[in-house]
Amino acid sequence: MSHRIMQSILRLARVLLIGVFVMGLEASRSAAQEQNAGTAEKKAAHRSFRVTGCLQKGVEPGGHFINAEDGKVWELTSKTVNLDEQVGHKVTLAGYEIHRSKAVEAKMEKSEKAEAAGKEYADMQVTSLTMVSETCP
Repeated sequence: MSHRIMQSILRLARVLLIGVFVMGLEASRSAAQEQNAGTAEKKAAHRSFRVTGCLQKGVEPGGHFINAEDGKVWELTSKTVNLDEQVGHKVTLAGYEIHRSKAVEAKMEKSEKAEAAGKEYADMQVTSLTMVSETCP
């Protein structure tokens, strides 16, 4: 009788181990799917677009903005493009919209509103620049 009880306990232990293993695999798969979904959302948030207009010096030191032909004003940031070299030129910029923290937005709001002069404005990370004309209309 004790031999049968031991065999039953071993079978039960195997079933439990297999169950735990399967649950672990499922948890890993779910975590991977969630991570992939987050990556897709980040890529969608960083969709590149182009904007053309007159590149101007910003109110704050080192700041730049562009009055786009569609009427929107973009506060510009770039790690790869020297915007100072093209101030006063009509340019086409490629990049993506960035969303700053509320604290940073609050700090920059006064200068952004001054630059936008009542127009709609947003922040753009510039990835490339093409000069269209050496002068702005």
